[in-house]
Amino acid sequence: MEKAAILGGKPICDDYASYMRWPTGGPLEKEALLRVLNSGVWGTLGKENAAFAEQYAAYCGAKHALPVINGTTALELILRGLGIGYGDEVIVPPYTFSASVHAIVLTGAKPVFADIDADTFCLSATAAEAAITPRTKAIMAVHLGGRPFDVDAVKAVCDKHGLFLVEDAAHAHGSEWKGQRCGSLGKAAEFSFQQSKNIGCGEGGAITTNDDALYEYLWSIHHNGRPRVSNGINYAYLATNARLAEWQCAILQARMARIDSDIETRTRAAKRLDEKLGKLPYISLLKHDERITRNSLHLYCFRYNAEALDGLSRDAFVKAVAAEHVAVIAQGYCQPIYEMGILYSDEFKHFTGTTFENPKANLPNNERIAYKEGCWIYHSSLLGTDDDTDKIVEAFEKVAANAGEIKKSLVA
Repeated sequence: MEKAAILGGKPICDDYASYMRWPTGGPLEKEALLRVLNSGVWGTLGKENAAFAEQYAAYCGAKHALPVINGTTALELILRGLGIGYGDEVIVPPYTFSASVHAIVLTGAKPVFADIDADTFCLSATAAEAAITPRTKAIMAVHLGGRPFDVDAVKAVCDKHGLFLVEDAAHAHGSEWKGQRCGSLGKAAEFSFQQSKNIGCGEGGAITTNDDALYEYLWSIHHNGRPRVSNGINYAYLATNARLAEWQCAILQARMARIDSDIETRTRAAKRLDEKLGKLPYISLLKHDERITRNSLHLYCFRYNAEALDGLSRDAFVKAVAAEHVAVIAQGYCQPIYEMGILYSDEFKHFTGTTFENPKANLPNNERIAYKEGCWIYHSSLLGTDDDTDKIVEAFEKVAANAGEIKKSLVA
């Protein structure tokens, strides 16, 4: 095997392929922007906003979709819409982006972390149930990387204890659980359209729900408190301005044209990776679940076993694979939110009226995945040909063959 690129050898690819550079635009996006430019309506709740809301609701199999300025705000609005605030608790997995927790705290509620399943990187329903207290009002479960969490188990816990199920579907555009689209599985769901997402518009988000009354309330509080259908009251609720502009809504309609074909391409690549990486002793694939009928694959996640590769650390392995320019690869959420200063700040106490105690002793799976084993490959890296996918496997094997030398170079 040739010398690894991180040791000065020639990388498998001279540079990252063009399909990995995300986002990419084309004629549809240009036409969408010109359409808005020439319309003279650039901002508030125009035709593009209405068209995308209808399109995305239908795509998710939900009655309603509400475009908003970003995914973080979408989560915050959902919690407000459900009446969750000061003195309440929301259960959330620690293996997620910090926005999930920011949204909870900014409503005045306290985030309570429940451990993940190490074989799925998603919330454990058993751990979530054990974390319930009299103050618990909702479970915010994350479809991590596009993989749906165990909806049946988490929903059963919510139903048993009278809790709201909020889907954090920031990664799950088009994913399905038992044939039903994410975004239609809980009380409400949040999606992100930030530029790194499978469909993005720079910054943006959406809320989906099947609850008519909740939708009407959310529509009002995202529009400065105005009711959707005028009843003579100019400002019905204490609210904010979270409207998504026409530019983003037009871009999102253009992006929707490729969402399903991209999922098909990524699914083919992921199956090929599963077949080949699953044979490597230092890689563990996530657990297969037949109830997941579609995974949008925002991330291709797997576990790395350093002990099976001469003790080469996860961070060194990822860095060495990245040097081969075959995929955009990372260590995942390698700094748990419960170790971040935001939860121990005066602001946290001000918003929630309480203090936060580090829960890591109760989160052994998250500790292992965050610090040692968790890895992922970004979605755009799965948009190449079969040969491109095989180069990812080649890079893994090349790094493995050079593991001893790479380890020595880090000590030297």
